[in-house]
Amino acid sequence: MIDVQGHRGARGYLPENTLPSFARALELGVSTLELDVGVTKDGVVVIHHDRGLNVDIARGPDGRWVSSATPINRLTFAELQRYDVGRLRPDSAYARHFPQQQPVDGTRIPRLSELFQLTQANRAIRFNIEPKMDEVALDETLPAAPFARALIAEVRKAGVQNRTTVQAFHWPLLEVVEHEAPEMPTVYCTEGGGSEPARVQGAGGKIWSPDHETLTPAKIHAARKWGMRITVWTVNEPADIARAIDMGVDGIASDYPDRVLNLLKNC
Repeated sequence: MIDVQGHRGARGYLPENTLPSFARALELGVSTLELDVGVTKDGVVVIHHDRGLNVDIARGPDGRWVSSATPINRLTFAELQRYDVGRLRPDSAYARHFPQQQPVDGTRIPRLSELFQLTQANRAIRFNIEPKMDEVALDETLPAAPFARALIAEVRKAGVQNRTTVQAFHWPLLEVVEHEAPEMPTVYCTEGGGSEPARVQGAGGKIWSPDHETLTPAKIHAARKWGMRITVWTVNEPADIARAIDMGVDGIASDYPDRVLNLLKNC
């Protein structure tokens, strides 16, 4: 059974990484909610993709689009709540890429705990969570260890540790999770070409998450040889979804998870 992950909720239809977007993904029938997190200046774990405010998404209290990507870790949660993230900037390339996304004005960046509350009645839904870090901008987030610990604490507090995986491109954070929360499987993300399965295997990874555009049958064969599971991101076009299914991946993250589900019904 392929794990169908709603990427940032259902980004193709509603504002990414927001409670309305996650609710839509649940309605569509995903098995996993894929999301990203950061930590505010006062230690609140929030759901947000970028390390800082996205200039194509965030509007200030005056209704104007922000002009700079202020890092999340330099804002308190109360300060963060002043920004509206319920609409894409109309003239942006981002907006053109998601023409079906409907605005939900007044939407705020949520706490991770709010998502756990939203899904409390659903004992089957899984979470694939990425703490956003980048080795070229380490000053814009907590260091790997405290970042991982903040996420682990929230997940355990909600009692969903057995339904949570932690993914990252910044692998040192995964090492912390493996050591301190072995009940949460880690997912090694890669982007671009190269010998990704070998690198993941060398790092001790058991789940590999590549960019679907660079995935090949040969790489899948190598990953399977080392006993890896494979989840691909972010697969939106029907032809690409069909290719991923045909190659035998274990999971697919999509901005349009209903497209994946519909194709699986016809397989």
